[in-house]
Amino acid sequence: MRITDPVTIDRVVAVLVVASLAAIFVLPSQSAASYPTYLLPIAVGARYAAAPFAIGESRAVAIAVALLLVYFSGSVWWSSEFAWRGAFTTYSRCVLIAGFVLGGATSISRSASMLNWVTRGVTIAAALAAIAALFEFYTHPTWDNRLAGLGQLRNSVVAALTFAAALLIALDVALNDTQRWRVTAAVSLIAIAIALFATGSRNGYVSAAVGVWVALLVARRPTRARIVRWLTVTLVVAAAAFAFIAIDRDVLAELFPRGDSFRMAIWNAEWQRYIDGNPWFGLGVLTSDRVVIADQTFAHPHSLYLASALQGGLVGLVLLLSVLGCAVGKLVGNVDARAARLGASLIAAGAVAYAFDGWELIDKVSVSWLVIWLPVGLALGLGMGSPRAWSLEEHGR
Repeated sequence: MRITDPVTIDRVVAVLVVASLAAIFVLPSQSAASYPTYLLPIAVGARYAAAPFAIGESRAVAIAVALLLVYFSGSVWWSSEFAWRGAFTTYSRCVLIAGFVLGGATSISRSASMLNWVTRGVTIAAALAAIAALFEFYTHPTWDNRLAGLGQLRNSVVAALTFAAALLIALDVALNDTQRWRVTAAVSLIAIAIALFATGSRNGYVSAAVGVWVALLVARRPTRARIVRWLTVTLVVAAAAFAFIAIDRDVLAELFPRGDSFRMAIWNAEWQRYIDGNPWFGLGVLTSDRVVIADQTFAHPHSLYLASALQGGLVGLVLLLSVLGCAVGKLVGNVDARAARLGASLIAAGAVAYAFDGWELIDKVSVSWLVIWLPVGLALGLGMGSPRAWSLEEHGR
């Protein structure tokens, strides 16, 4: 086995992808979790040098990702709060994201069994993190009686969204892996689900429910038309339920005891800031995320889409939606592949979660890498490998 052998490099890349995602759950800080990601661009470059890879049928996904990263990194130069350190940080994060997306795509496109490394590694790491967080929560209750996780997950909302993503990955193992790993995943699912419930995050509950629904929907590998029909029915039912809840104040208060957590006020303030700023090109990625309303200051806009529009303008928002749309199209079009079904459930959960939370699209390794960049990498990889490489039998059966 030679170090420069493409197969060997693919395995190294796959290990780094697993380490990057697992680190979100087990390492104490975002900076510490980023260490494996620093090696990914180097490994991907070495892989390309050893045996150049072609994007194949995923050109649309690749072009959309490239345009988004170039555009948002370029926005540092018209940011309202420019700083050289911030500019360097933004460019380095774009390189890390590109390395992760390409790393996930190239490693699993060459050997479908490597997807097992990712799903199994994240499942075990998340289960251990959930058990540790639950132990800490019940021995040292928080002031608001909501589980906040450990390390970089020490925030109930962040913990909820991260465990929601882990729940979907563990569900994928339970549905598709070998018998031994199915049992392991079933036990992990229980621990992760309890931790998710203990966070008390309604956004986490809803995003996880949407992800599970999509995972179960695509598990039977339906046609594209059937997926569209079922999703349409789901959206209609969800809209009706939302309208009913909004009208009935008692139900609204019961389901959302903390109200909207000032979201409407925050969104109104940010929308006005967007209109008054630069609607077409935004205020730049280095613009402060803080939202000031009267005498209160909030850390961020509580919506990734609104934050992306504020920083990148309408152009930036369209690029983000293009990345998501191209990835979804590729995933749905290849629903026979396990990677596509996993990616579809993750990106569905992320699309819902980030409508009501999140703010930093160009970020170090975090939950956004689980529900945005991992599915995008899977979509890209689907176009790089041959159809036979994505058969169910080669994914652990």
